Amino acid sequence: MKTLLALLACTATLTWWPNNTDTITKPDSAEAVLDAVNSLRATGCKCPDGKRYGPAPALRLDKHLTEAAQAHADDMFRRKYFSHRGRGGSEVSDRVQRAGYRWVIVGENIAQGYPTAEAVVRAWRTSADHCSNLMEPAFRDMGLGLAGPYWVQNLGAREW
Repeated sequence: MKTLLALLACTATLTWWPNNTDTITKPDSAEAVLDAVNSLRATGCKCPDGKRYGPAPALRLDKHLTEAAQAHADDMFRRKYFSHRGRGGSEVSDRVQRAGYRWVIVGENIAQGYPTAEAVVRAWRTSADHCSNLMEPAFRDMGLGLAGPYWVQNLGAREW
């Protein structure tokens, strides 16, 4: 049975507005986010809601999840909105399926305005719903999109 984590529809909006001297870094952002998330997953953590997660398997980058994440980040940037729901009504499950990722579980974290991969992962770590997505042991793959101030992280596990 397919599972779409309700965590993707969290009510907390993660937004940080850079000052004039801050820049958002794009080079190697996917690898930097992957490294930061896998470091957290390797040791386990306690999320802000009190739920404790033991160590979880390392994630690997997936081109289909990355394609879907980048398309959503680009759309939010181009149309100037911030939401898990696409302007055309799409959900993360629709977008990753369209990108060719056949999933059994899928989730999404979004953020706006963080200057570095480390900063955005720290922000997701301090939000209960986002942290649960980072630590969900069923997830095996990750994709990342970044457009302007918009970060999109797709997480999933494939059908076999």
